[in-house]
Amino acid sequence: MTDAMDFLRAGAAALQRGDRAGAERRIVRALALVPGHGECWNILGVLAVSAGDPAGGEARFRRASACVPENPVYARSQAECLKRQGRADQAAALLAGAVRRGVLSPDLACDLGDLRLGARDGAAAVALYRLALALAPGHARSLNNLAEALGKAERLDAAADASPGWRCCAAQPPPGGAAGAALLAAWRQDEARGALRRAVALDPSTAEHWANLGFAGLGRHAVALAEVAFDRALRLSPGMDTARAGRGTLRMLTGRLRDGAADYEARLSLPTFQPSRTYSRPMWDGRVEPGRTLLIHADRGHGDAIQFIRYAPLLRARGMRVAFLGPEGLLDLFRASELVDDLSGLDGPPPAHDLQIPIMSLIHRMGTDLDSVPAAVPYLRAPDAAARRWADRLAGLPGLKAGLVWHGSVAFPYHRQRSPGFEAVRPLTGVPDVTAILLQVAHGHSDLERLRPLGPVLDLGSELRDFADIAAAIQALDIVISPCTAVAHLAGALGKSVAVLLDQGAEWRWMFGRTDSPWYPTARLYRQSVFGDWSEPVDRLRRDLAAMTAT
Repeated sequence: MTDAMDFLRAGAAALQRGDRAGAERRIVRALALVPGHGECWNILGVLAVSAGDPAGGEARFRRASACVPENPVYARSQAECLKRQGRADQAAALLAGAVRRGVLSPDLACDLGDLRLGARDGAAAVALYRLALALAPGHARSLNNLAEALGKAERLDAAADASPGWRCCAAQPPPGGAAGAALLAAWRQDEARGALRRAVALDPSTAEHWANLGFAGLGRHAVALAEVAFDRALRLSPGMDTARAGRGTLRMLTGRLRDGAADYEARLSLPTFQPSRTYSRPMWDGRVEPGRTLLIHADRGHGDAIQFIRYAPLLRARGMRVAFLGPEGLLDLFRASELVDDLSGLDGPPPAHDLQIPIMSLIHRMGTDLDSVPAAVPYLRAPDAAARRWADRLAGLPGLKAGLVWHGSVAFPYHRQRSPGFEAVRPLTGVPDVTAILLQVAHGHSDLERLRPLGPVLDLGSELRDFADIAAAIQALDIVISPCTAVAHLAGALGKSVAVLLDQGAEWRWMFGRTDSPWYPTARLYRQSVFGDWSEPVDRLRRDLAAMTAT
């Protein structure tokens, strides 16, 4: 046994030095003496993964677990290898089995929570994060991810309070980064920034604190602070995909699209951005291969799909076939626009394809920079029958016809920050010689039950069935007014004049400090100058509408 331990120690030391061949040689000799030594198999697994062989790593970690079944580290490593191979369901089953056997640690429970969150099982994820916190009350990753899971479930106050005991009086703000992470997940960036500044002052060596400080700065367009924070996080932890994706967002916000989009690809390893299904075909690497079919899939926001489907005609013009898999509500619109060769809804099987890519990754794979944004509009058009029907319906309305939206989807916690609500935009319904066409559907439409418009309006909220209908109505209008919603993207993609009301921390796609958009030439941006105060941008827009009616 002494000789085997000597070989094990020598192998571990070689691994520390980066001598992988030497490490493997010594570990194999140790296993020849003690075939059932779990740590030897574990080191061989690490070597396989570092060589880009997750399948080989999974087999070795499985042997390590068989040798030492009670060690949760080996089960976690095996599950990670399964996940890297696109076998997330098997990874979750493996970790769930470990939990049932009592093989448990805070990290293992958190890993399983991440997998459940990626599978859209928020309730199970919350329970697992709470289990991790019961085992280790200060477990930072579980605190952060619990806040995210609760935020997805629209329990944002609970998210901000997810760290036990963080509530303090204003004179005694909470120390450390856990409270900052929870506040950040609740979109309380100003409070989060203060807590996270204290966290990095007390513990400047923790990459998670710096990454969260970067996101707190990003949420208020504090560009210099965010850049320093993300860079520091990545120096401390070069493989931290959360920080890399954050830095990518910041770079795109400030116009560095090519570098930013490359960094933003790191999001694909995060549970929040896992596709709703797995794809067996290879990810497209950006090489145009005429005759082959690329499947573009979009299972997140409608706005993402509307903004980036613009790349499909470019690829088809270069000889590739393009198929689309996305929300049912977009299919008639995309079909009428003749953008793709085939398309299918998310609930059905994907069209036949050779390669696949998430729609948000096209900006990276197409090598887009600020001076090469494909900005030709319109690239969408409503179906002819719907266009005629809505043109006839809206033709007799007096004055300037202005479409109005005031609330975005509640699928993402950001909606609280980006959506002004009807009360804030109500002054826009009282501009002389303007008829407001209310395009608000679903969330936010109920605002009309307690607040009356100030002038003539036509409420279409209950009549618009899908985006083909909305597009047809928009084509019959003079201008569309919307916060950061799919309707704003739709109006821009249709080449219609669109006024976009933006919060102080608006998404990267609207860029930093601009009043125009490189993506939508017909857009004009009206930004908050004070966070949470919509009165100033609404008043500016009201004056501009009045000027439009005068001309």
